[in-house]
Amino acid sequence: MKICANVAQARRTRRLTRANVTLPAAVLCSILASPAAAQKCIVKPGIISLGQTVRLSCAVTATSAKLNDRTVRLFPQTNGGSQGLMPIAVADTPGTYSIEFLADDGTSVASAKLTIRPTKFPTQNVVLAPQIEALHSTPEDIQTLTEFRNTVSDVKYWEDPLTAPVPGCILSPFGVKRLHNGKPTGEIHAGIDQRSPAGRPVHAVAAGTVKIALPFAVLGGTVAIDHGQGLETMYLHMSKLSVEPGAHVKKGEVIGYVGATGRANGPHLHWVVDVNGVPVNPQQWVALKSCGSEKAKPSTK
Repeated sequence: MKICANVAQARRTRRLTRANVTLPAAVLCSILASPAAAQKCIVKPGIISLGQTVRLSCAVTATSAKLNDRTVRLFPQTNGGSQGLMPIAVADTPGTYSIEFLADDGTSVASAKLTIRPTKFPTQNVVLAPQIEALHSTPEDIQTLTEFRNTVSDVKYWEDPLTAPVPGCILSPFGVKRLHNGKPTGEIHAGIDQRSPAGRPVHAVAAGTVKIALPFAVLGGTVAIDHGQGLETMYLHMSKLSVEPGAHVKKGEVIGYVGATGRANGPHLHWVVDVNGVPVNPQQWVALKSCGSEKAKPSTK
């Protein structure tokens, strides 16, 4: 670095002082260089709750980013930099961490700090009829969903802001710990439930490619859309599907209709946002209001 070479030369001829305190060349170089280094790659937001998404951007070429044992892809941008999405899971441990930005060969090109704050999620009991509670996912259902979540495509179809799939308020928020008929399930609510009458059209929250359009045992009529570069959404319990796998849909396009299929005992829309295979809070992506007094009532799912 040229400025550091100049400082080193000056140090050999005289002592650099301010207020009678000597600043060694190495320390001064570190102070001068650190702001530029810190700006190479950034995370937004820098302080985040469990179950939310961090946006990553680099002014230098980086192909991936790592947080503990989670690594996500970064994608090249027209300005020569790269961008990506880092999910923070509900089960992650709060604390302050370093996100490492990596080159193709795995070497670190930059790092940035992220603070995950403690986040409390309430417990919610769901009353299910015996025949509905008895429903379970088949191995084939699980495999299909796992393959969908594990696929990250290169082309980005989505743009901010996303749009709500139906206009209803939130009956059950993301992250609540679920009980079925008073018994702990060990599950969290991995999406949100929106109030909606049966038969209301369901709209894609962003453009993308339909990967799944099937009836599942527990999820009911389901559409899953890959929006590209790590962002995916799923729409569950629909009574009718209006798209086929492989179709490209536009933002706001009708993909199905609200129902009560699968493990549901009333019409509503349960929908999910996955970021690089991890369920995250849709309310960070779309502004939605709670149903107020309905919030305290048992969910319809």
